[in-house]
Amino acid sequence: MKKIKYIVFMVCIFLLDQISKFIIMKSLELNETIKVIGNFFRITYVHNYGAAFGILDGKTIIIVLVSLVILLYLIYELFFHKKSNLMVRLSSAMIIAGLLGNLVDRLYFGYVRDFFDFNIFGYNFAIFNIGDVAIVVGAFLYLLGAFLEDRSENKDK
Repeated sequence: MKKIKYIVFMVCIFLLDQISKFIIMKSLELNETIKVIGNFFRITYVHNYGAAFGILDGKTIIIVLVSLVILLYLIYELFFHKKSNLMVRLSSAMIIAGLLGNLVDRLYFGYVRDFFDFNIFGYNFAIFNIGDVAIVVGAFLYLLGAFLEDRSENKDK
């Protein structure tokens, strides 16, 4: 895949994340909930001042610095590391887009706008956004791609 395709892919994820957050922010009051599928799936507009599951709550500087380090590594992996396989490059693009979406929120608002709210078997899962989905799915695919790449290299030896 040519580099421009990764950039277009990242821009699409980033825009989907930012547009969805904008729509939610303009449509709902803070902490307002809309039931979509009973108690299983709701849209709940919240501000997240921490990272995943609220860890590092209020530690914006640390979260921003860690995000920037990860971004720099993934940009290197995506655009300059010649041996990366397609899955590692694609997942790097997903993580970059998700990180940028949440980073823009942190720098502009001081928090991340979240809204997907699931209750699974009575457990209220952390409320999240499209950028978070891109990061989690991208991280899983990255690990899978790195594992497959490592297995392939070990087979060749």
